[in-house]
Amino acid sequence: MGQMIAKRLIMLFFVAFGVTLIIFFLSHIIPGDPARMLVGQRASEQTLQQVRHQLGLDQPVWVQYFTYVKGLFAGDLGISIRTQQPVAQDLFVFFPATIELALLAFLFALIVGIPLGVLSAVKKDTGWDHGARVFSIAGVSTPVFWSGLVMILVFYGYLGWFPSTGRLDMDIAPPARITGLYLLDSLLTGNWAAFKNSLWHLFIPAVTLSYAQLAIITRQVRASMLEVLGQEYIRTALANGISGPFLLLRYALRNALIPTITVVGLSFGSLLGGAVVTETIFAWPGMGKYVVDSISYLDFPAIMGFTLIISIGYALINLIVDLAYYVLDPQIKA
Repeated sequence: MGQMIAKRLIMLFFVAFGVTLIIFFLSHIIPGDPARMLVGQRASEQTLQQVRHQLGLDQPVWVQYFTYVKGLFAGDLGISIRTQQPVAQDLFVFFPATIELALLAFLFALIVGIPLGVLSAVKKDTGWDHGARVFSIAGVSTPVFWSGLVMILVFYGYLGWFPSTGRLDMDIAPPARITGLYLLDSLLTGNWAAFKNSLWHLFIPAVTLSYAQLAIITRQVRASMLEVLGQEYIRTALANGISGPFLLLRYALRNALIPTITVVGLSFGSLLGGAVVTETIFAWPGMGKYVVDSISYLDFPAIMGFTLIISIGYALINLIVDLAYYVLDPQIKA
C-alpha cells in the first residue's frame, strides 16, 4: 500500500504540473486585457502600461509561466488582480465555506442515496422502485441553477422556513475562527446560536448541491444491489435461512458498495467543482463565488489557483477511493 501511495503522490505532481500548463496558456489566449479591466476604460495609456508592468503582463508568456511555477514551489499562487491580495490568502479565507457546504451536501447524498438505492433494488418493480427511479432521473436531469431557484422560491419565498443567502444572519456574530467551518467552530466554542443559524443557512444550498450526486449514487447502488442479489452465494444464504437486514448489510450491501466507491469519490469531487453555480445562486461566500467574480475581471492568478486546488482535490479523492478498495476487499489491487 505504501508503494501505491508513493506512486500516486508522484503522479499528483505531474497532474498539478499539467493543470498549470494547460490552464495558464488557455487563460492567456482568451481575448481581453486584465490590466484594462483593472484600471478602467478611461485610464491613460501610460497608466495602463504601468499596471501591465506591475503585474508582469508585459513579459513573454513563457517567462510569466516560469515565474508562476517558481512561485508555486514557494507556496505562492500569485497576486489576485481583482483583490490585490495573495491568491493563497484569498483561498484560505473562502475555502472553509466551500468545504463546509460540500461536506454537508456529501452527507445528504450518502444518507439518502444509499438507503434509497437499496430500497429500490429490494422492492424492484414496485411503487417504491418506480418512485425512486423517477426521483433519481429528475436529479440527474435537472440543472443545478434551476433546482436552486425552485428551492429559494418554495422554502424562502412561499414558506419562509430558510434564509436564501449568506452563512449567518446579520445579527448573529460568527464563531471564533478555529477551522473556518462555522458548524465545527461554533460547536468547539459552545456558540449554539451560531451553530443553529449557520445550519439553517446551509440547508437549502446543501440540498440543492447534493441532489444530482444523490441521484447518481441512488442509481449506482440500485444497479449494484440488483447484480449482487442475483449472485449464487446470496441464493445459497437464503436457502440456509439467512435473510432480512443481516443478509442485506453483511453480504449484499458490502459487495455492492465496492463499485459504488468510485462513484461516491467522484461525487465529492463534483460537489467541490459544482459549488461554483450553487454559491453564485445563494450568494455563498466560498471559493466558487470568488472564482466567478474573478472571471469577470479576467483575474488569471485567482482562476488558476482555484483550478489547481480543485484538481489536486480530485487526485487526492481518487487516492482515497483506491485506499477504500483495499479496506473493503484487500484482494483488489488498486
